[in-house]
Amino acid sequence: MAKIAKLNLFSTKIRFNKIKNISNLSQIKEEDGFTLVELIVVVMMIGILSSIAIPQFMTAADKAKQKEATGIVAALVKAATAYQTEYGTLPRSAGEIEEYAKFQQCLDEERVDRGGAACKDSTPQPLPADATQFISTSGHYDVEFDGVTNSLFRVKANPNGDPYKDNGAAVRGCYNPVSSVTEVFENNMTSDPDIGKGDGMEYRDC
Repeated sequence: MAKIAKLNLFSTKIRFNKIKNISNLSQIKEEDGFTLVELIVVVMMIGILSSIAIPQFMTAADKAKQKEATGIVAALVKAATAYQTEYGTLPRSAGEIEEYAKFQQCLDEERVDRGGAACKDSTPQPLPADATQFISTSGHYDVEFDGVTNSLFRVKANPNGDPYKDNGAAVRGCYNPVSSVTEVFENNMTSDPDIGKGDGMEYRDC
């Protein structure tokens, strides 16, 4: 008799657990999945966040590239200052400032059109002594010092290679031995279209 009672009690417990599990399963089924409205809202939120985050990321990446140009322009201005102090005149080519700063360039055949994509696997090469213009080793910038006079040294670095040629920003530098003024100026990524971000950028006068 005791065995029968024990079995009935056990059977009741089994039935209770089954009912409990069925109840939980029904609850899960009711809570599972998203409605169409919820999915639309999620997709819209992702789209909004992407439209904000991606441009910010691209701008940050372009600014990081610009730092290379800033370093080159600053080194050229500093070298020109040292050269003028020692020789009393301003340098006209890379060879004249070699004792103060040495630069390398990218010589890949497609460097002008493809920029960084062409130069990333290219071996940097030294500048010839008479160089007044060169593509940076990364391929992202076209560096040029020209229009130098006896009283003013000017240099600019323009974004090079697609698509950075359109997205990047120029860096300009100058040195005026008369006023002893030196300047390195970074153009921003949202420059006035009349001025331009890179190509056609006017030299900056100190």
